[in-house]
Amino acid sequence: MLNRFRAKLGFLLASFLLVPAQATEYPTKPVTVVVGYSAGGPLDSFMRALAPRLSEALKQPVVIDNRPGANESIAAQTVAKAPADGHTLLMSTESPLTQNQFLYKKLAYVAERDFAPITQLVHVPMALVVPASFPANTLPELLALARSRKSNPINYGSTGMGGVTHLPMAMFAKNNGLEYVHVPYKGASPLIPDLLSSNVDAAFLAVSAVAPYVIDRRLKALVVSAPARATALPQIPTFYELGIEDVQASFIMALSAPAGTSQLIIDKIAGLAQKIVADKEFRAKYMEPFAYVPVSSTPAEFSAYLAKDRRVQAERIRVSGASLD
Repeated sequence: MLNRFRAKLGFLLASFLLVPAQATEYPTKPVTVVVGYSAGGPLDSFMRALAPRLSEALKQPVVIDNRPGANESIAAQTVAKAPADGHTLLMSTESPLTQNQFLYKKLAYVAERDFAPITQLVHVPMALVVPASFPANTLPELLALARSRKSNPINYGSTGMGGVTHLPMAMFAKNNGLEYVHVPYKGASPLIPDLLSSNVDAAFLAVSAVAPYVIDRRLKALVVSAPARATALPQIPTFYELGIEDVQASFIMALSAPAGTSQLIIDKIAGLAQKIVADKEFRAKYMEPFAYVPVSSTPAEFSAYLAKDRRVQAERIRVSGASLD
């Protein structure tokens, strides 16, 4: 009887010590971060800035795996099916975590079931921009012009149907009684030239993407969707300043892991990422020039954000009528 008690006690102690040991030893090999966009975009560029510092802290290489397509669902599917050991992570916007379940009838993953939120690193504010030759110079002027052109609605360009640059306009139009023609593009690269040449009347795009064109007066920014003015475009007012309801035209950059990943590993990654984002030198070089707003949420805070955002995105997608099937 005594021997069986000792054996059972030994097993319980070993089980208790196993998870902390895993977290202490983690990582035991290179960490792959899957990104749902091609190299060069904001999400990829920010992860490539984060990777060397994360690699130094983890003492293992951090490798970026670009899996573009299907509103980040290809990348999300890759991570959802990966071993839950912290060696495969997802760097994403909210698209695969809160939007795709309402845009696709069938997905190869279930976001709430298949992912463990790690940390929401930054918010990326967007600006409503128009070509330099567009007759409106302010948001109130755009609203007046759009309302006068009901028989010839303004054209609105986005980086894709149902994406983070399409849905805010759907809510903005609904909230302000506007009619518009949606022109979806395959990313910002083909959209911006059409904005510059006035083939498209307006677009919500990341401040970091449009700031150079606004500064050299090739585009006009009418408003920024953020709690405060963007550092990259300090002369452009926010929705709040104009007394107009903010449509939350921003997107997140966040890290997630496969569900079942040890909480100690998740907390370790979150803590390291938060320290990097809080570093003054990192912010000055990789965040402030692009108007990225630091968040650095805990896993619990990120989880709560996602639960709230799913309700927001469900309503936006219902209003927009968007579907990716």
